[in-house]
Amino acid sequence: MNPLKRMLANGPLTAYPTRQEDEQLLLLLAAGRFEPRREYREAQVNALLRDWLSTFVAPFGFDHVTLRRRLVDTGLLLRDAAGSAYWTLRRVPGMDLDPARVLAEIRQERAERKRRHAA
Repeated sequence: MNPLKRMLANGPLTAYPTRQEDEQLLLLLAAGRFEPRREYREAQVNALLRDWLSTFVAPFGFDHVTLRRRLVDTGLLLRDAAGSAYWTLRRVPGMDLDPARVLAEIRQERAERKRRHAA
């Protein structure tokens, strides 16, 4: 099963992933939201991550700040010494999965199973 599909099998995420491979996938997908070598201000990073997370994370599941910090901690998102500018050096190939689309597909499959079961 697709790891992203497994992560979202029960609906929107309600907590930050604890499995290392799930966190790695989430971080790579998040890093893929940024254009390589483009400089972002902290407010821009926050807005981009907040908007993206809102499409597949339950309200109060986890926040954009946690994700931003983990991106920096893992080196997927770089930050200047003052903490005011962020950038990424390269886009990770194959990380163009859309969690919102995967979540919608899961919901559609579930509705189809219910429909077939009711028939």
